[in-house]
Amino acid sequence: MEQRSYICLNCQNPLRLEFAQRRPDSADSEKKSETVITEALTGHSRNLMKLISDAQFPSDAPVCNDCSDALVKEMDAQVTTLDDEVKTYQTYITYLKENHPTTAIPELKAKLQNVADEERDLELQLKKLLCEEEAIDTELQTKRRAAEASSETSTELWKKYRDNLRQVFDDQDELHSLESERQYAEVQHRKLIDTNVLDLCFHIWVDGIVGEINGFRLGYLKEAPVEFTEINAALGQIVLLLEILLERIGVQHHELVPVAMGSHSYIKLRRNGNDIENYALYGQGTPLSGSSGIDAGIRRFLQLLEFLLKELKDRNKNFKPPYQIHAESLVDNGVKYNAVMTLNTDVRWSRAMALMLTDMKAACAQCDALRAPI
Repeated sequence: MEQRSYICLNCQNPLRLEFAQRRPDSADSEKKSETVITEALTGHSRNLMKLISDAQFPSDAPVCNDCSDALVKEMDAQVTTLDDEVKTYQTYITYLKENHPTTAIPELKAKLQNVADEERDLELQLKKLLCEEEAIDTELQTKRRAAEASSETSTELWKKYRDNLRQVFDDQDELHSLESERQYAEVQHRKLIDTNVLDLCFHIWVDGIVGEINGFRLGYLKEAPVEFTEINAALGQIVLLLEILLERIGVQHHELVPVAMGSHSYIKLRRNGNDIENYALYGQGTPLSGSSGIDAGIRRFLQLLEFLLKELKDRNKNFKPPYQIHAESLVDNGVKYNAVMTLNTDVRWSRAMALMLTDMKAACAQCDALRAPI
């Protein structure tokens, strides 16, 4: 008997079937059957159960014994599952018949209709709500864009505020610094105002008999001799101070003019705009040893000093010079001390110079007191 090889449709293992068990069809029919099987195996569905069910001969759907047994068991399990489902449905149908008789069907239909109507109403409301939601979304987007633009504007304004605030703080710091500088300058200015410049520039010191001006001694003692060079320098300093004091109060003597030239200072006599004579305030040789040539200059200086003290008293009635000037002498407690060197002693002449320096110092203080307040 002729046999032909086949392949199991499930496990693809080779099979051997007796040729006589095939359908007695023609060769074309055999080829058609093989084509159908091949198409079913290579198709998208590959429905093995359908092929087996439609097969009239084993050759139409060749399956091995093992796969056949497996398929039978699977079909039995499916039949058992379907039986269970049928029983469940039958139980539910019995429950429905007992608890929901057919007389309530119209009522249920009416209720179903109401539910359908309610569903349509809810759908309409849903559409309306969706439209409102879309409008709200549109408005929200618009407001969000406006908020973003406002946020950008706010950020720019905040940056400007920050920069302006920093500038304000810098200006305040600079203002405080300038105010501190102003206060310091004001304190220094007040100190300068309260400072007597003449006292600083012309330091007059009287200790004992011999007086000093700017470190130059104006006096002579046998036990402490002073050279004429130092005396000339001291006389030059007091002439310069007298000139400054007259200029400070804005007055001039009608005839006498002090001319400060250091150690060669003198008093000039002028009449009607013409220079008449110069009175020297410097000498040479040994002081108090004879005619030194400065006595006339000392007399003219005392005239100018007396004129200055009188002008100061006219401006301040309470001002009183420490020592009065009488002709060519200065008076201390009723005792006259001659200021010229001729026929004078070293002690009395030195005392007269010390009294004259004291009057000069008092004149400095009074001139400073007469300054206009600033």
